[in-house]
Amino acid sequence: MTETLLEHNRAKSSLMGLDELDHFTTQKEFTRCGLCENNCALTVTIFNDGSKFVTGNRCERGAEKVTKIKFDRSNQKENLVDYKYKKLFKFKALTKRDAVHGIIGVPRVLNMYENYPLWHTILTDLGFRVQLSPKSDKKLFEKGIETIPSDTVCYPAKMVHGHIQSLIDRKVDAIFYPSVIYEQIENSKAPNHYNCPIVQSYPEVIEKNMDPIRNGEVKYFHPFVNLADHESVVKSLIKAFSKYEDITAEDIQNAVEHGYQALADFKQDLQDKADELLSTLALKGEKAIVLSGRPYHLDPEINHGIANIITQEGFHVLTEDMVAGLEEVSGLRVVNQWVYHSRLYAAAKVVSKNPNLELVQLNSFGCGLDAVTTDQVEEIMRGHNKLYTVLKIDEGSNLGAIRIRLRSLKAAVEERDKKFKKANLDHIFNQAPQFDNQFDEEEEPKEPVFTKEMKKTHTLLMPMLSPIHQNGLIEEAFKHAGYNVVILPAMDRKAVEVGLKFVHNDACYPAIISIGQLIEALQSGKYDLDNTSVMMTQTGGGCRATNYIPLLRKALKDAGFPQVPVVSISMGNQGTEETPGWSLTYSFVKRLLISVLYGDLFERVLYRVRPYEAVPGSANALYDKWLEIARKNVMSGSYFEFNHNMKRIIKEFDSLETVDFGQKPRVGVVGEILVKYAPTANNDIVSIIENEGGEAVVPDLIGFMNYSLFNQIWKADELNMSQKAKRFAKLGIDAINLLEKPMNKALEKSERFEGIESIYDIAEGASKIISIGNHTGEGWFLTGEMIELLNNDVKNIVCLQPFGCLPNHIVGKGMVKELRRQYKAANITPIDYDPGSSEVNQLNRIRLMMTTAKKCKKQHSQALINTKNSCLASN
Repeated sequence: MTETLLEHNRAKSSLMGLDELDHFTTQKEFTRCGLCENNCALTVTIFNDGSKFVTGNRCERGAEKVTKIKFDRSNQKENLVDYKYKKLFKFKALTKRDAVHGIIGVPRVLNMYENYPLWHTILTDLGFRVQLSPKSDKKLFEKGIETIPSDTVCYPAKMVHGHIQSLIDRKVDAIFYPSVIYEQIENSKAPNHYNCPIVQSYPEVIEKNMDPIRNGEVKYFHPFVNLADHESVVKSLIKAFSKYEDITAEDIQNAVEHGYQALADFKQDLQDKADELLSTLALKGEKAIVLSGRPYHLDPEINHGIANIITQEGFHVLTEDMVAGLEEVSGLRVVNQWVYHSRLYAAAKVVSKNPNLELVQLNSFGCGLDAVTTDQVEEIMRGHNKLYTVLKIDEGSNLGAIRIRLRSLKAAVEERDKKFKKANLDHIFNQAPQFDNQFDEEEEPKEPVFTKEMKKTHTLLMPMLSPIHQNGLIEEAFKHAGYNVVILPAMDRKAVEVGLKFVHNDACYPAIISIGQLIEALQSGKYDLDNTSVMMTQTGGGCRATNYIPLLRKALKDAGFPQVPVVSISMGNQGTEETPGWSLTYSFVKRLLISVLYGDLFERVLYRVRPYEAVPGSANALYDKWLEIARKNVMSGSYFEFNHNMKRIIKEFDSLETVDFGQKPRVGVVGEILVKYAPTANNDIVSIIENEGGEAVVPDLIGFMNYSLFNQIWKADELNMSQKAKRFAKLGIDAINLLEKPMNKALEKSERFEGIESIYDIAEGASKIISIGNHTGEGWFLTGEMIELLNNDVKNIVCLQPFGCLPNHIVGKGMVKELRRQYKAANITPIDYDPGSSEVNQLNRIRLMMTTAKKCKKQHSQALINTKNSCLASN
């Protein structure tokens, strides 16, 4: 009886029996969904009973199409990412008949996801039929893959090549792809409004690496523009379209104003749509996720349809620009220098205060800028007890892992909300009176400031940049100005290990080394921590180096040294630290310039002569002798004494006994400024070149100062920016030229050394290959240095960059193909440096370059001998 009841109540197992397993079969079919822009690649598994299982779909529509099973959409969530994408590119083009200036292609890439309404309207008003490139997919990516010069650049940048190639294949008359340096100002409290270095300059890479454009088979317009200034946009477009005689300045002026209005209308529509959804959320108590990132993360191929997955998990979804206007953020730990990041911070602030919103940040693999943004966004969210999720995406589409992350977020949100409700109930019954202030914003403690009193008592620690410049020379300049400066060691591998502990691992290598050096020194026990400060420079431009000070300040806190003041030395007023104890006087600046001039001179003469010295160690001995004399000159600050010493230095190195002078291959060293000069960063590249049988040629440090000043002149002339900055820059360059003039004459008169090339000549040479509008990092100057070396018969060049250095994707690796075209004997090797790079691999690449250099040198020498013998025979 009991057994019968048990059998009756026992549920039948849904697992297959042995007989069924014996006859179990499956087959696979592959298809495309085609119901939206994602066009998902579906894998359909068909079982022997006819049932189907679908994978590869980013939403239920793909499965619905294949299985014919209807899903319940009664509670469908709003997807404003999808809405924005469709709205953005829904502009009507002119008919071919009305397009008096033909068809102009516009690639659906990078800054077009921000400004397409502006450009479409302008081009249409000027009589062009606008042809968009197709929607992104893997086939399109593969179409341009062979022309990508840097394999470590982000996926959105790699995708540009395919879009441009598709326009070329469609036989458009021209392609319009502008370089947008500055976006419109959205946050008046932000110190700047730059675009990402890749967004700014990728049109340059396209021009120099895609042959149909480079060869002029299709017209290519890529003006550098400042969208914050309408007048400068008009000026740039007048210059760009000057070949069209019937397009007048008035036409462009009217088109530009119409374009800005179209862009404003588009953004207002998005805002209205978002406001409507936010009202619904508040009314119904539903949840939405702000899917934040950069405008081009709107591309379904780049975001892999993540917005669809979010809606499937029960959240509505918006983009960061739809809510960013509700806050104007200030008081950040970082320098708020990029417009898109301004939105991230503002969106995070809005989300942190709204119980109906959560935030997910998209981060493209290889985006070094997000080493800055992710930490700051997390701090904003954490300050309000909000969860922070960042999804790193690239060309791979592991949606399973992304779905797990989003489900984890959902579960965590639900758990947090339960606790929140319970805490509210407890508060009602007076069981948790402290809850009132749980989400109040905590006031950040003020950072320690380097005061005038500290100048008298504090030791200032400075990271090593260039030993040959800082080896006692710059220290003397600081000491005479009243600062007790200690410059940290030239070779310090431990600094890398320490830096990795306290700096975001996506931050660039120079930041890791410099901050690591400072933290290591503070940990050493050598310094009185109550009387020690640290010093670091900021560029003040669009490079992430402008954020080194915030990275340093965070590292000091995390390492347990929050009391240590930071002295911020920056180009322009971009510092984030108050430094009343720091000032530049005329005598201080003069001594600093003398120090740098000595360093540049020693670099020229020592590196030129040392590989050929007849007596080993004689070149270094001569250098040591003059270094001591130079230190005394820096103390005196006498420019006349410098001129006297400089001539004697050149003379003595010119007459130092050598063997086979000039017979070794000369190898130029260019790249990111710290990696180029600091032995810790480049594994002592000068010694490696000399040990491998070459002669190192390292460009002057003062050239970077001239480059920074020159950029202010270009910005004033081309982007309608500060005329005052232009006047100051011209004055600075003239002063440096005046100081260098006697040294240049002495070098030109010498037997062994070359003279100093003017920054204006370097700019003119660079402009033949790259636009002078490239100002991020080393910018056009890096390309200019390579051209200067090639023109001076230095055909072998190592281009050193930190792994993932955004400007170097453009001005370094991005220009190599064109340099090799124009200089047939150019032997250029780009080398990446970062904490995980293999020194053996780097050394092997240098050795391979040196082998080629020696072979070319031998062939060149043999050709000269043959020519000489031929001349003798004919005589």
